[in-house]
Amino acid sequence: MIRTPIYLQGTRVRVRRGRFPIDPAFLGRTGLIVETDDYRPQRYGVVLDEESAQREFNEDELEPLPAA
Repeated sequence: MIRTPIYLQGTRVRVRRGRFPIDPAFLGRTGLIVETDDYRPQRYGVVLDEESAQREFNEDELEPLPAA
């Protein structure tokens, strides 16, 4: 089975609790997916709102926000 990212770059997302431990300070924060990786399709580079650094999140730690 070939895995591909389910979210595209440019998708607005909210951080939620996934299967891995996560810093509670990130829960509920929103941001923008800025990077996907063909070799690790379940990992996403996200820049959270009001930050400039990219952070990595697992696919199950993100939920897409409705289009405005």
